[in-house]
Amino acid sequence: MRVTTAFKRLLDLSGVTVTDVEFQPSKVVVTLKLRRRQLCCPECSFSTKARYDFRPVHSTWRHLDLGRWRLEVRASLRRISCPVHGVRTEGVPFARAGSHFTRDFENLVGWLATTMDKTAIRRLLRVDWDSVGRIIERVMATELDPRRLEGLFSIGVDEVSWRKGHSYLTLVSNHATGKFVWGKEGKDSARSTASSTSSARSAQKRSRRSRWTWAPPSRARRGPKVTPPKR
Repeated sequence: MRVTTAFKRLLDLSGVTVTDVEFQPSKVVVTLKLRRRQLCCPECSFSTKARYDFRPVHSTWRHLDLGRWRLEVRASLRRISCPVHGVRTEGVPFARAGSHFTRDFENLVGWLATTMDKTAIRRLLRVDWDSVGRIIERVMATELDPRRLEGLFSIGVDEVSWRKGHSYLTLVSNHATGKFVWGKEGKDSARSTASSTSSARSAQKRSRRSRWTWAPPSRARRGPKVTPPKR
């Protein structure tokens, strides 16, 4: 089996062919070629066979690590003239628009963000702090369930604080599923909740029995209750 064939099966990226594999001291660089002839805008569904020109340099994306080696994939892409977004580099099926990471890598970061803190993710995957935040934003924009606000009738609102009470996060949860469905930075729960209800208005119109429940901060965050001594 050729090394290009082995890496094609190993990467399992749709719509591409592996043309070259380069082994470097600290990383492996895999060169890809798109199989499709249609050019697709990365921002919308527009596609065409007419290209604007070729991008002068390779586009590179970080993929899941191969053991202790950093794995990167690269490809020579064309540019497309979109009637809405102008001249853009064509979109690829294995990465989100504007990202330097593959979907598989970003999905891993998104899952790890639900189980560990940002610093641990940064050290484990060897990415910088700001990249972790941008990846989480892209994953949530495309993977967050748009139906999470449907049937939202029993809701809890909670505030979480950190940095000794100087930073707050307001969270809205669905009591029926026990999952958070909305969140916003800040402690003005009334204003934040009002913004959340506007998004769920269509679901709430089906029932007038919607019930809001205020969940105050837990005692662990408020500190122990102190009872003054009797005089």
